[in-house]
Amino acid sequence: MAAPAAFDRLRTVVRPALRPLKRLVETASLARLWWAYWTDGIDGVAIELRKLRSGHARALRAFGARIAPSAVLAGPLTVVNARRDFSNLEVGPGAHVGQEVFIDLADRVVIGERATVSMRCCLITHFDAGRSPIAEVRPRRTGPVVIEPGAYLGAGVTVLHGVTIGREALVAAGAVVRESVPAGARYPPKAGSEAPS
Repeated sequence: MAAPAAFDRLRTVVRPALRPLKRLVETASLARLWWAYWTDGIDGVAIELRKLRSGHARALRAFGARIAPSAVLAGPLTVVNARRDFSNLEVGPGAHVGQEVFIDLADRVVIGERATVSMRCCLITHFDAGRSPIAEVRPRRTGPVVIEPGAYLGAGVTVLHGVTIGREALVAAGAVVRESVPAGARYPPKAGSEAPS
């Protein structure tokens, strides 16, 4: 057990010395994102964003997203359907967005203060059947996804367009949320309890 403690001490010494190098690497990554923007538009930036190992919040901010300084975006992230920039995305103070989260920006996505969006969640803001005959009966629809302050989405949750997850609500891992969840509620509800309206 002495070796891990020694490595921890060494890391506390080396880490501050590496901060300037980390900033340089992040600046180079940001330059690469701007190159992608000028050559391929916001879709090029979204593709490059998936490759980042760190600096997701900074990168999103550079292209119009409102990300609080204390928010944690673990990444990698997949962002799709941004029109010209990432201005449809807002992440509040102390919020946590886990690894491999999929964010559809066809409409607004708001993740409130101290809300948690666990790994591999999907936030979907539109439905579009494309050229399928289904499009005749179900035309394209968009709607914002709002995760209110203190709400918690377990791993692999899918939230569909037009849904609000209420303040401090808890959504179980793997759930598909088709309707808004009231503040403080649990979704899906336990058997025998009233379903959220």
